[in-house]
Parts: sequence; C-alpha cells; structure tokens
Amino acid sequence: MPKKLIPLIVYIICLLLLPSAIVHAYSGYGRITSAHAYLYKSASNIIDGNVVCTLEETYFVEITLDYSEDFYKVLYSGVSGYAKKSDITLVSSTPTKPYPNCTLTSINSKCYLRKTPKADDDNIVTVVPENCSDLKYIGKIYGEEAIDYQGNVWYFVSYFGVQGYIYSKYIKSMTSIAINSEVVETPADYQTRIPTPLTNIDCTIIIAILTLPIIIIVILMYRKPKPKTVHYARKLKKTKTVDLDSLL
Repeated sequence: MPKKLIPLIVYIICLLLLPSAIVHAYSGYGRITSAHAYLYKSASNIIDGNVVCTLEETYFVEITLDYSEDFYKVLYSGVSGYAKKSDITLVSSTPTKPYPNCTLTSINSKCYLRKTPKADDDNIVTVVPENCSDLKYIGKIYGEEAIDYQGNVWYFVSYFGVQGYIYSKYIKSMTSIAINSEVVETPADYQTRIPTPLTNIDCTIIIAILTLPIIIIVILMYRKPKPKTVHYARKLKKTKTVDLDSLL
C-alpha cells in the first residue's frame, strides 16, 4: 500500500465512526411507565410488523438519542429500537437493575428459536434443546397461533447471545418478573439535557465540511508534477547559444 494513502484511509475510518460516536456520546435512562409500552423496530406508530417486543412496566430503557417529537432511540436489554416518549419518564440516575432478570425453561422436546413470531420453515434461527433453562427473557409479543387453540403469545429471548422468538407453548416454566421498585431521581429540568437530532440542513453542512479535506487530499495526491523538460526549455530560451554537449 502506498504510504501516501495511509492518511486518507485513517481520515475515512474516523469519518465513518463519527456518527456512532455522536449517537452514543449521551447515556441516560428512562423508566417505563405504561403497561402497554413497546420496543419498535422503527420510529413509527404502526404496530403490525414493527414491534420487537413489549417493554416491562417499572423497568428502564437506556436513551441514546432524542430521535423525534414522539420517539426516543433506546437500548433495552441489549436490543436497539425505539420507544414512545409518552411511555417513558426520564431519570437522572443510573438504575442498578434496569431490565428484568427472568429465565425460561423449554419443554421436554426440542423446539425452535425463530426470527419472527411465525411458525415458518424458513424462519428458524437455531434449535433449542429439551429442558433448556438458558433462555433469557427480554419481552413478549402477540404473533401467529402456531398450535390451534393454544394462544398467540411468543417470547422474545436471548439464547447464548442469539436473539429470537419462541412459542409460549414450548415453555414449561418461567421465573417471575417482579415489580421494579428501585428509587431513582427525576429532576424537573432533565428534559432539557437530552440531545436533539440535527436538521437536514445541519447534516448537509457537516457532511460538506467533513468531505472537503478528502477532496483536497485526493487532488494533492494525484496532481501531476510539472515535466522537467518544460523547465529545461524555459532555460534554453534565456540563452542565445546552445551547448550541444550538454544535450547528449
């Protein structure tokens, strides 16, 4: 790799990492105050296909960005998504137990962890062995009724870091989810401390400013040097006589 490319590559990497650094520079929490709060895939009020799972009331979400007028971008038990502001009360202290500590145990036969709450053959993430108690509860969701007259509740779980949905009838036991009574501070002015998103004009200006050095570097890298013959021709014009031996 040419050495002159190294500064350009380093700058581009820093430029790519900048948005992530800006988004995650803020870390704060909000308490879930609604019994019907959801973690959404996108900042939209559409329910069908947009819900990841429920958010357990009295627990917390980590707010990473004040995304829009109605939504926060959040982390919930390691899962990134969006939550409605109307379901969240901001807090200024860090909770010691922000998420439910609940595990599930599968039935006496193997079952499947799926991408979505549907019993499709092409929807399987991995196989869960029988009597498995390593299913970490994240939330639940209403999906397809996989077995007739057995309900449509699916659990969203983490199985050794792999996330997916498992049908409720394949779970034989589940530890209880206690109410989180942890006391946290909620100052009245805390709303003003949440970062607000940039406007389209702001983003355009920032992108233009950050891109300008790349353009300058590329121009300097690939600028052709002046031919030596041109310099020598100018020197010849200043002299009346030409030394033929010097041209050999």
